[in-house]
This record gives sequence, structure tokens and C-alpha cells, in this order.
Amino acid sequence: MTESTDCERSAFDFDEFFAAFWRKRPLFVPGGAADFLGRSWSPEDFAAARDRSLAERAGSVTERPGEVTFIEEVSAFDTDLAGRAADFARVFGAPRAWFDTVRTYGADGIGAHFDHSDNFVLQQTGVKEWSLAAPHHIRPETRARRMMNVPGVGGHGLPDTDVLRFRVSPGDLLYIPIFWLHSGVSEAESLSLSLVCPAVSLQSAVLPFLTQTAKSRALGHQPVPAFHAHMSADARAEAEETLRRATLALLERLTSGDVVAGTLRLQSEHLLNQLT
Repeated sequence: MTESTDCERSAFDFDEFFAAFWRKRPLFVPGGAADFLGRSWSPEDFAAARDRSLAERAGSVTERPGEVTFIEEVSAFDTDLAGRAADFARVFGAPRAWFDTVRTYGADGIGAHFDHSDNFVLQQTGVKEWSLAAPHHIRPETRARRMMNVPGVGGHGLPDTDVLRFRVSPGDLLYIPIFWLHSGVSEAESLSLSLVCPAVSLQSAVLPFLTQTAKSRALGHQPVPAFHAHMSADARAEAEETLRRATLALLERLTSGDVVAGTLRLQSEHLLNQLT
């Protein structure tokens, strides 16, 4: 166990938060949830959103009946939460943000894992014991695969040492930075809401605009050889070499000055403007 007192503040101050905590270390603010969110999230709100989500979108609700219910992107089923999520997306420089919610019906949780997003846990009812550990306990290649949305990546046990512990009560706020391992276990019945601010990978901030630029210049328009079943060995070898040379030429062209400039222009117009 590691002391977490340096992660605790009496109020949420945005200037201090971005200077000292954002994507660096957790922040725990007792009683900070209401001021941060600007509203409460009641069991009645949860029940209404659950009913809407089950009716409108299959797969958004994960349940172990009588134990725990998790609703992903619950803000899609609550107009007020959707508006607040959009406001938070602008504040935290994310293309979009949303709220998830978890309700437990006893001493339970959803297991230790890490996310490729920054999360703000806003405890509404009940008490949860949170355990957090820094990203260096996760292999870099595993973090990279999580950032690339590889299926099945995210679940990860906590280390035996160097773990921060927080007892989060109704009305408390806990910020969990990107890639930090975390596990929350309720002492009994509980309800929490989490603001999710997903990170943008460099690949997703470059390749779509590079593709758009390449299409506008008709780069790579050539049909590739068809490796048909009646191709002779010599013809196949010639076709493979033709494809290899064409691919190298396309890759070289994609790094030329005008293509790079066009990609950067589109990135600035669409991505950067979206984040400001």
C-alpha cells in the first residue's frame, strides 16, 4: 500500500488539476462530485436509463443479475447527461466524452483493469474501496495494444506493492488517469457515475487524413495483379515483383511534401478545430 494523501484535495481546481494531475496521477476530492457534475444521479435515474438502453440499444447493458449492472454510454439515454458530456469534452480536449454507470447490489465490482481514457468517478450512493497502480506495471506493448483497440486487452491484475487506496463515499470524486490500473469494490449496494474522456491515438489522428489526401490525388489507383489459380510460377514471380515496386513507389509518394502538407492541413481543419 502507498500513501495517497498527496492525491487528495478539498476542492477541484481546474488550473491545479491540469498542472499537477492530468494524465500524471490520481486525484481524490471528498464531496467534489456534485460541484463537478452539477447534478446528482439517483437510482431512479439509473432505472430509467437502463429501461431506455435495453429498449433502444442492445449490448449497452452488462449484468450479473442481483450482483452488478454496468451501462456503457448511459449518457446516450439521458439528454441532460449528454449535454454535460459534450461540455466536458470541450474542457478536456477530447473529440467526444460520455458517462458510464455502475450499480452494485452487494459487495461487488467489475474487476481490475486499465483504460485508454481518463475517467472521473462520481460516487452517488454507497461506499467503494478503490485500488490504483501506475501504468509502469503494464508492459508497454500491452498499453499500445489497448490504445489500438485490440479486442480482449484491458483486464490486468494489480501489483502486490505500490498500490494507492481510496475509500470513496457518496458525493466523492476520484480521477483515474489514462492507463492507470484500477479496481473498485463496493462495501454493499452502491451507485456511481463515471465521465469517460477517451484518448486519441496518433494513428487515428493521421491515417484518415492521409487516406483522404491520397484519394484526392488518386494515389494508388492502379489495380493490383490478380493472383489467379492458373498463373504460372514465372508469371506469379513477375506479378509479385510488380506489386512490390508499386507499393514502394506509393509509400514514397505518401511521404512527399505536398501529401504531407495536405494531410497536416486536413488534420488542422478537422481534428484540431474539433478539439478547441
